Amino acid sequence: MPLKMRTSRPKPTLPDPSPSLFNPLLPFNQVSNIENKVSELQIANNKPSFLFSDIPSSTASTNIFPLTPTGTPMTKEMEEEKAFEEHMGLLTRTEGKQELGDAITAPIFTMPVLEHVSRRLANETENPFAQYGLLAGVARGFEETTDVEVDAMNADPRLFFNIASPSSTFICGSQGSGKSHTLSCLLENSMFPAVANHLPHPLTGLVFHYDTFISDDGGSPCEAAFLSSNKGVKVRVLCAPTNIATIKLAYSQFKNITIEPLRINQSDLNTKRMLDLMAVTSSNGPIPLYVHTIYRILRVLREEQQKTGSKFDYVLFKKHVDAANLSPDQLRPLQQRLDTLESFMPKEQTFAPHLKGKGKLRPPTGNDWTPKAGTLTIVDLSCPCVTPEGACALFNICLSIFLEKSTSVGRVIALDEAHKYMNASSEASTLTETLLATIRLQRHLGARIIISTQEPTISPALLDLSSVTIVHRFTSPEWLKTLEGHLAGAASKLLLRTDDTEGGEQQISIATKVFREIIKLRVGEALLFSPSAVIGVDEGAGKTGADALQRLGAGFLKIRVRSRLTDDGGKSVMAV
Repeated sequence: MPLKMRTSRPKPTLPDPSPSLFNPLLPFNQVSNIENKVSELQIANNKPSFLFSDIPSSTASTNIFPLTPTGTPMTKEMEEEKAFEEHMGLLTRTEGKQELGDAITAPIFTMPVLEHVSRRLANETENPFAQYGLLAGVARGFEETTDVEVDAMNADPRLFFNIASPSSTFICGSQGSGKSHTLSCLLENSMFPAVANHLPHPLTGLVFHYDTFISDDGGSPCEAAFLSSNKGVKVRVLCAPTNIATIKLAYSQFKNITIEPLRINQSDLNTKRMLDLMAVTSSNGPIPLYVHTIYRILRVLREEQQKTGSKFDYVLFKKHVDAANLSPDQLRPLQQRLDTLESFMPKEQTFAPHLKGKGKLRPPTGNDWTPKAGTLTIVDLSCPCVTPEGACALFNICLSIFLEKSTSVGRVIALDEAHKYMNASSEASTLTETLLATIRLQRHLGARIIISTQEPTISPALLDLSSVTIVHRFTSPEWLKTLEGHLAGAASKLLLRTDDTEGGEQQISIATKVFREIIKLRVGEALLFSPSAVIGVDEGAGKTGADALQRLGAGFLKIRVRSRLTDDGGKSVMAV
């Protein structure tokens, strides 16, 4: 029904068309008018085929308009009035509810915000922030980067990381500036209950690690492995089968760690993962002919799987590839990728078994990816036989397997020292696209993504989508240009501050201020950028007197990351 502006119109008064008013000497037009009125009354006395008030047509009624709660007919004007009130109700927001909801999902918040939200929602929930952990403290005397009042911060500088809400965090900085320390603190907050957090339901974690410095005499373990010093965390390391002895030696100092070779089950493969394994994009030039052949084979297998409800059959896939009669030049790059995959699969799943009699197939011997609370899985592919490109391809498969499992347990995914394997290769681009897709769907996947790298230039697109960016000390102007182009708090072209001096006005860009602060940062200190972070409460703000939550917005905070709860494995080796 089209809506119109509400107008008040007087109800027309109809003449009484009674027989006593009939006069045979009246003019013809007047007689016709009286007859029309009588016809209208006769029509009104008939039962309508439907009623707006949902009254059955068999019910006696002399009015085609719905009845109001008081029993009076509802006119067209009354219907419009009711629709107007209902629409305005849909447009009206409960005062303060929207801000409180935004605060509960904010990735970073302060203690005053925690107290304020808990007080406002005391009647609805006992603890609005279900899970959170202490991340850092706001450095004192650092108030020029935000318009929020700093009195409350100076009184209580604690800064908390919201574990319950899905988020994405990007950590960058030079070697030895505290990146891995910050990553480990975030993992500590997520993996086990402690004095630094409120964690009724621990998460399950996945960490990717690849070190180019590895030898037969050992190597450096992933720093996240030091979380095993807490007995509440079960740490599992999945490594390359070609380097399992060396990995066991590198992790021999840990007693609460199990080490397994990475074995990808055939049942964990699917069409999408096989396509990602090809790692061929149109941006690298024309797609090779053999890739189109692989696409066709995968489509045929996919149709058969949809009809029968079966899983991906790797042996059948290889049979189709052999039957395609590809040339040696076409088979060579394909075989390289398949060899990498097969080296991380159970051997009995890579070829057709030859059984005698009625023997049974051996059960799958791949790794178990069932999510378990308080369990940290480290995929360490440090091995002379594994290239950075191969590591990216395998990380991508492991990530997709991890994400497809049940969301009943919260998940945290971390990339440690990402600059060592995320390069300009097509495999790294495929991994980046998977990470970007995960970040875009983090609310639906229940995922928390943490990326730690020296160089912020590895993938600027990750900076664009990250809800939190933590910048430790560095001295490269090129890195600053990357931050300037992708962080609101460092965009000097959009944000300029004018400092009045006696000699006139001098414009100093935000980027200059940011760079000055970054260079002066000490170990463990960082600048935090997070537009959606809620860092203050303005009591009695606004015309209605409601409390207003203050966001960080285009500002940034200088923070000092807290100390570790578990053993610190990132200390520098000194000559004594």
